[in-house]
Amino acid sequence: MPSILIVEQPSAQRDGLLELLRAAGHSITIASDGENGLALWRAQRHELAVIDVDAAKIAGNELAARMKAETPHVFAPVMLVVANPNLEARIEALAVADDVVCRPFFPAEVHARIEALLRTRNLVDQLRAARAEVEARSIADGVTGLRNRIFLGERLNEEFKRSVRYNEPLALILLTVEGLREVTHLRGTPFSDKVLVAIANAALHSLRQIDVVCRYGPSELAALLPNTHFAGSLICAERLHREAARSKVEDFVPTVSMGVSFYPGREVNEPADLLKLGARALERAREEGPGNICLFQHQGYLFTPK
Repeated sequence: MPSILIVEQPSAQRDGLLELLRAAGHSITIASDGENGLALWRAQRHELAVIDVDAAKIAGNELAARMKAETPHVFAPVMLVVANPNLEARIEALAVADDVVCRPFFPAEVHARIEALLRTRNLVDQLRAARAEVEARSIADGVTGLRNRIFLGERLNEEFKRSVRYNEPLALILLTVEGLREVTHLRGTPFSDKVLVAIANAALHSLRQIDVVCRYGPSELAALLPNTHFAGSLICAERLHREAARSKVEDFVPTVSMGVSFYPGREVNEPADLLKLGARALERAREEGPGNICLFQHQGYLFTPK
């Protein structure tokens, strides 16, 4: 049921409009002045507002502009009612509103205009939802359902800036499933995809909700750990390693190697450094043998899980 805010002086025309709107199934809120109207708008977020340009306390033009400024990501139509029918007054009103009517107005015509604005709002909402769905798909991995490398880059930039600003630690884990290429060759892509899904679920289960787990490469995942220091990143990596070892797919027990980097660090000056050092740590872990964890701290430090 669309909710409509009315900031309009009492009149026979207004009463006729209210009757038509209520008969059409709309929920109506009436404000006594512009200040009251703004408070109601903020509290209830109506789908549309009809405002007297000469409203008390906050004039209609200013009220419309403030409503628009406070809802920049939503199309919330505003109709202004002007007493002066001249062209200049209507142009001034249209600078901040979506439609303008002159007093005295015909309730049926204003009702029709309101329905047209609500149809436009509904269409805009549908388009926005469709766009959000497309964007979500574009940053999702089709195999694991995790976010992809593009999303990781965006979040890494955001979290790094926040860590620098508030002097908080930030850790990154890069994980690879050892021998996945050979598994794909021997048992097929559907089977190796099951292995990746199992490891992805292990990561989601073993890490916190605030941690960001993404598909990073053909056999790699990445986990971004906000507000996690050196010791904490090691605990997370160990927990993930244990959970991955329990992620058996049929008769195949996956082996994962991990590289960990973190901020603050002497060689970490920008977000890309976390990825670069994490990759170096992962490479070192794999050189030492499958299933190792390497934490980069100035020089690679190797940790072998029990």
